[in-house]
Amino acid sequence: MSDTSTLLASNGKISREELALVPTPPATATHHPVPHHVIVEALVETLGFRQIGVIGDEYAVSRDGMKMFGVLDLATGFEGCRFSIGVRNSHDKSFRLAVTVGVRLWGAHHNLTYAELRIMRSTSAIVARAAIASLISCA
Repeated sequence: MSDTSTLLASNGKISREELALVPTPPATATHHPVPHHVIVEALVETLGFRQIGVIGDEYAVSRDGMKMFGVLDLATGFEGCRFSIGVRNSHDKSFRLAVTVGVRLWGAHHNLTYAELRIMRSTSAIVARAAIASLISCA
């Protein structure tokens, strides 16, 4: 069992602080993995530049730490829903860095994510930051 598997809580979710403890494999001549927590920090920082706050976030990583999925709930919303951002990253090249914007709806019996819109796909944190900044400036 790897060190990363001990980071997984009983429900499979970890905090942003625990995400920073997930090891990143060394770079090679053709692949430079970006640490999962660096992607999230760049996203939160870029949102902060536009005064968009994150009121909650949760993450899950694969047992080997190679894949990460996360959801950031934003302070922006209206009656019965809140905007959320989904993010994924992989170190093993199984999929590209991607960010998805959605609306989290809730009611008497439901708490679900709805109306997803993919805004970018990239393998670069710099491109991700620029794409998010561009989307926010258009809003």
